[in-house]
Amino acid sequence: MNQPPFDQGIPLLTEVLLGPEIAPAIPVEPAVAAPPALPPAVAQPDWDAIEQRLTQRILHQVQGKIDHLLEERIAHVLQTALQNALIGMRGALREDLQQSLEQIVAHAVSHELGHLHPPA
Repeated sequence: MNQPPFDQGIPLLTEVLLGPEIAPAIPVEPAVAAPPALPPAVAQPDWDAIEQRLTQRILHQVQGKIDHLLEERIAHVLQTALQNALIGMRGALREDLQQSLEQIVAHAVSHELGHLHPPA
């Protein structure tokens, strides 16, 4: 078989894979241009809105807990106040009742004594 002569202008596969990189003679521009810078409003989060939402959420959670604590505290204070008032009222009522009973008993005794010993 007769092989055609080897052309020195055609690189071998090993030369293409292992050969030096050749810089292009003409500068190549990137196919995709860099995206334009985003406006500051889009790039930065709206901190005021985030702060307001966070504040509202925390206030809502805290308000529920405060309501519960206030109800417990008011119930405790009322219970203590009512117990103290009842203790004070019981003492005052006992004194008034005792004075009334003493007057009733004294009047009844003098009435009975008047029946037993008529005035002379």
